[in-house]
Amino acid sequence: MSNRWTRRVAVLLAISLLAFGLGRTAQARTAAHPQRALTNITLQLKWVPQAQFGGYYVALDKGYYRQAGLNVTIKPGGPQIAPEQVVASGGADFGIDWLSALLAARDKGVNLVNVAQIYQATGMRLITFKSSGITNVKQFRGKKVGVWPSGNEYQFYALMNKLGYSPARKYVTVVGQTFTMDQFLQHQIDVAHAMTYNELGVVLEHGVPLSRLRVFDYNKLGIIVLEDGIFAKPGWLSSHRQAAIAFLRASIRGWQYAVAHPDVAGRLSFNHTQPGTTTLAHQIYMARNVAKLIDYGPGMSHTIGYMSPAAFRTTWTILKAQNIISKAPQFAYNQQYWRSAGGH
Repeated sequence: MSNRWTRRVAVLLAISLLAFGLGRTAQARTAAHPQRALTNITLQLKWVPQAQFGGYYVALDKGYYRQAGLNVTIKPGGPQIAPEQVVASGGADFGIDWLSALLAARDKGVNLVNVAQIYQATGMRLITFKSSGITNVKQFRGKKVGVWPSGNEYQFYALMNKLGYSPARKYVTVVGQTFTMDQFLQHQIDVAHAMTYNELGVVLEHGVPLSRLRVFDYNKLGIIVLEDGIFAKPGWLSSHRQAAIAFLRASIRGWQYAVAHPDVAGRLSFNHTQPGTTTLAHQIYMARNVAKLIDYGPGMSHTIGYMSPAAFRTTWTILKAQNIISKAPQFAYNQQYWRSAGGH
């Protein structure tokens, strides 16, 4: 009995010493390699949470940002939020917006620079019901055309100029289009604007098959205004170079995953949306169609984030022709951080 008790005590003592030793070893490792403090980064979106921004939600939820040493906060946007003003005032380190909005802000003296152009094509389309009899854009003449405000109208007026329909209101009835598709679905307008990844999906979800629609692609019409890109203040970038590179690398990684796995990106994005504002099916639809805008044209031979000089020139030329900007932009984009993040 005493021998059995002695052996039990010896075993327990050995286990205690082993645990103590392992604890000391872990403490020594922690002291030798202290956990790296995360760098706080704030990203300001253009619009409300949705799969339009799926790559950033992927990077956040899959831990890509934390693995890069970053603690990223993603701030939602909306109709009353100008990402350029938020970043310029120090309310965020990075912003997401269409290149047209960035160039317009720069032309007014706001010192910001595009560091990664995520979308390589415009997702904006003009749609009509086939029953309208409209078969080409020249037949818009005399029709009611819904046009979004707040910088979303530049492509439409560029198209009108290209057709010789200038001023546009002399040739078409321009109707202020809301951000729902009710006017189109109720046949209050003949032509509507729709983003491939959002409003076109809304129309389809209302039971209108694509076979009943005629869709005009601004890309094929040669009227391209680049959309979602990442921008920041040049001074902040130079003083936070490593954090900027880490953010771009993790964001690009997130977008690469989102393009390859759009259904997952849609589900992750849905988790960030406001309850009751959308559906999981719509977010998956959105993610699938966003992927097509990224993996397009130059994006098929370059890393995500590449700025096409030709598309950049087309964008600013459209803006200048409409007096949205007063002169050709200089140093409006800088790809050195993107290249340091692995871009090519």
